[in-house]
Amino acid sequence: MRNLVGRGGLVIVLACALSACQIPFYANQKKQPAPAPAPVVQQKPVITKEQQVVKMLILNGEYTLSQNQLLTPTNDNAYDYFRAALKLDPNNARAKGGLQGIVMRYVDLARQAAARGNYSQATTMLNNARIVDPNNLLIKEVALGLTEQIKSAPPVEPYRGGANEFLLDASLLGKDDPKIIAKLTEVAQKLKATNGLAMIIARTDVEGRWIYQKMRDAVPGYRVRGDIKLGNPPRVQLVPAAQ
Repeated sequence: MRNLVGRGGLVIVLACALSACQIPFYANQKKQPAPAPAPVVQQKPVITKEQQVVKMLILNGEYTLSQNQLLTPTNDNAYDYFRAALKLDPNNARAKGGLQGIVMRYVDLARQAAARGNYSQATTMLNNARIVDPNNLLIKEVALGLTEQIKSAPPVEPYRGGANEFLLDASLLGKDDPKIIAKLTEVAQKLKATNGLAMIIARTDVEGRWIYQKMRDAVPGYRVRGDIKLGNPPRVQLVPAAQ
């Protein structure tokens, strides 16, 4: 019996020794930290030449808008810049917002002019706004209010013109009618004779540029100097050149 028990005890001791030997050798070793993930490199979006052009057009448009170069001068005004940007990128929100900014500026100028009783200038400002956005509801609303304001205003004497001013027939402007061409030729020749400046007062920028071009055509080789101002009635004022 003692031999059996002794053998059994020996078996247990051997079994425990064998099981202890089967424990992995690395069980008591410290766990190594996982390697840090590789940094993710953010690639810059590629900007095409067309996108660069659009961006530059919008920046020029926003600058000229801030300078009140809304429809003039030619080739350097907010309207032309924003339209050019939309031709390249029809859904550009900044360009669309820029055009609405021009409309809002003209509407504001129209309201200011109406408040001073200058209804012709207010009408001119609204006409310029319609060039940018013909179907704008705000323009229609302000125009309706202006019409009511004009109806309730006392009649105004027609403008007779001042010294060195030449009134133009508004119904003939924009047409190659012999009467208006002869009138502008007369003005241009007097301008050349006095070497003065021409202050062109017109209802729209387009109308003012047409008057200027016809005066240039009337005196070939002579550089007509002057400026265009929005107003009504259309006319040309001769201003002596600064000495």
